Amino acid sequence: MKLRRRVALTLLAALFTLAFPAVASAVDYTVDSVEDQEDASPGTGGCATSGGKCTLRAAIEESNASASVDDKILFSAAFDGQKGDSTIAVGFSLPAIEDEVTIDGDSAGQCATDAGVPGPCVGVKGESRFEVHEPQVRIEGLAISDSQIAITVEDDEFEARDNWIGFQLDGTDGPEEQSYGIFVGPGADKAVIGGTAPAERNVFGNTNSALLLRGSSFGKVLGNYFGVRPNGTTTASNGRNLVVANKLELGGEVEATNNQIGTDVGEAGTETAACDLGCNVFASQSNTTALVNLVGTEIEEEAPATGPTQVEGNYVGLDATGKEVANAATFDVYVGSAGGATVGGENNGQANFIVGGGTGIYHQDGEGFAATGNVIGDGPTAANVKAPGLGMFVYCLNLGTESAASVTVNQNVFDMEGGKGIEQVFGNAEIEANFIEGAETGVFTKGDPPGAGNVIEDNVIGESTSNGILIENDFNSVLHNSIYGSGDAGVRIQNPDKTTLIFSTGNLVGGSSAAEENTIRESGESAIEIVDTSGNTEEDSYNQVGRNKGDSNAGLFIDLVGNANAGIEPPELSAEKTSASGTAEPFAVVRVFRKASAEKGELASFLGEATADGSGNWSVTYDALPGETRVTATQTSTEGGTSELADTVVTPADPTPPTPGGGGSSNGGGTTPPPADTAAPKVTITKAPKPQSTSTTAKFKFKADEPVSSFECKLDKSKFKKCKSPKTYKKLKPGKHVFKVRAIDKAGNVGKAAKRKFTVLS
Repeated sequence: MKLRRRVALTLLAALFTLAFPAVASAVDYTVDSVEDQEDASPGTGGCATSGGKCTLRAAIEESNASASVDDKILFSAAFDGQKGDSTIAVGFSLPAIEDEVTIDGDSAGQCATDAGVPGPCVGVKGESRFEVHEPQVRIEGLAISDSQIAITVEDDEFEARDNWIGFQLDGTDGPEEQSYGIFVGPGADKAVIGGTAPAERNVFGNTNSALLLRGSSFGKVLGNYFGVRPNGTTTASNGRNLVVANKLELGGEVEATNNQIGTDVGEAGTETAACDLGCNVFASQSNTTALVNLVGTEIEEEAPATGPTQVEGNYVGLDATGKEVANAATFDVYVGSAGGATVGGENNGQANFIVGGGTGIYHQDGEGFAATGNVIGDGPTAANVKAPGLGMFVYCLNLGTESAASVTVNQNVFDMEGGKGIEQVFGNAEIEANFIEGAETGVFTKGDPPGAGNVIEDNVIGESTSNGILIENDFNSVLHNSIYGSGDAGVRIQNPDKTTLIFSTGNLVGGSSAAEENTIRESGESAIEIVDTSGNTEEDSYNQVGRNKGDSNAGLFIDLVGNANAGIEPPELSAEKTSASGTAEPFAVVRVFRKASAEKGELASFLGEATADGSGNWSVTYDALPGETRVTATQTSTEGGTSELADTVVTPADPTPPTPGGGGSSNGGGTTPPPADTAAPKVTITKAPKPQSTSTTAKFKFKADEPVSSFECKLDKSKFKKCKSPKTYKKLKPGKHVFKVRAIDKAGNVGKAAKRKFTVLS
């Protein structure tokens, strides 16, 4: 009876097993041969060729046969990163990867490669490629060279870490250039290429297109080297480093959305000059269109990425140590018309460092574009680097409507060597809180906006060789900027073309409150210059100048050239200690200002404003001023055009107190005090170095036109400090330098700085 019962239970168990097969277990396959033979019996659970070896090909065949199992393909200790005995030569197409698997050449950690740096342990070369047809596949620790495409990905959640694409294990190029490195195809989402640790870094070189996210979304590209060799400093060739783009197909596009290029490297990442913690290096040995490309090309069936796309915390045109590398790219970061592109961010660790090339960041009509907190024309160290020819280009034709969202350019640092800091076309941009120094023109805006103009606000713009801000279009608001050391005007508004009846009109320079005042100092010409030399008197342009201040400008503070603002004249005025009054055009807005000196290019503070009545009469009251304070005013017509400053008038003198013990004179027997000294001294440089010299010592002599004057000197970006003639600088670095000196008389009047430019040749 017991026996029968046991037999019955055995039969029941067998039936249960047939109804519910056992779940297969994951298998680790260890490759122990550099040969390229097939598995002798795929699906048997072993990995063995007819010669009893486990090859890479055989391991992939066995893994594919064990469906729905997360296998691992590992490599024996014989694969040690040495090119001669660790490279697999693939003779014909590898089988496509049809099952979840990890191919790990680094299972025991990175190897000491023949290239002299830690890296992959296994080399794979040949015409074949890894084709990923299943989700959750990872490929790690391989140096893949001499294939048309190293890896193609057609499914989700692919990961690539510590691979050298286009390089052999000794760090040299493969004999043949690869057309593509890693190609993540349409719908293959959530790919992770690289990581935040050095051991996760992929290196791309010797390719036509290194990494493509084409129609792929939610990808992360972190901590990789593009266009440099595994050592991180020697450049390598990539026709295209990184392309994030939509995939063109018949009847539509497969969108590329929510991709992340780089990351916020945080405080730890900003404390060193190294590109690490998720920072990508983008460089190139050869000419290329762009180091980072969000546009693609129709020839490759690509269209601008729908986005959003985040580009942050990367080195562009720099090597892994933060030093400049040769960069002949047309664009460093090519946003074009890609949608929702954010380059940089508000945190320090999100800044992209961008140097060299034609244009640092190029945007053309992409909706939702923002460039924030980037450093353009400078690296993470104090070493001299080359700025792009143009810092940033922002084009907004189709976005130029009242309802369109503005593009944003804010909190970026531009360290330029001529060219334009920001060139903006067609309006609708917010250009705010940027620091721009050394450009030919700090901000240049042109092209009549079909909708809103630009807001140019809270920027610091210094040492422009031409104009600080140059405007050749309409409806811009220039508010609360600090502009200093412009070679020409601080702000210049001009018609874009003298030969046609195209005007720049409706612009505002300075607002109606202290928070909207521009400060303009040390301009080589006028502080604000408005030019209309078209010769047309039937149709006029009108530009308004509100509250502004500044000093040491060589020309007028406001200069109307030609028929600017229809040739409006300044108002008539007289001034008392607590009020000013006069006549202007009927219903004009009159603004009254205090001047600190007789200097024409100086304006100290705003006192008040009023609107003239129908007869042109106006009056303004203000807090009591000291006697003999200089007062001036502008008027702005009902059409919106502002005049130059009126001739200065002074408030009545304070009464002279009587001198005790005297008699007979109006001041009690004393003498009338001499008038206050308000004239600023002029300084002349009498001796300076040659414009170009190999000498690292520079000596300057200078003098002032007032005999008892002190001096202040500065070199390059240092601050003014007290000095005497002669002034000598030693151990100067090769490159361009600018020396400035200014005089200060006994009354404290500060004169305009004289300057000399010179170059120390290496």
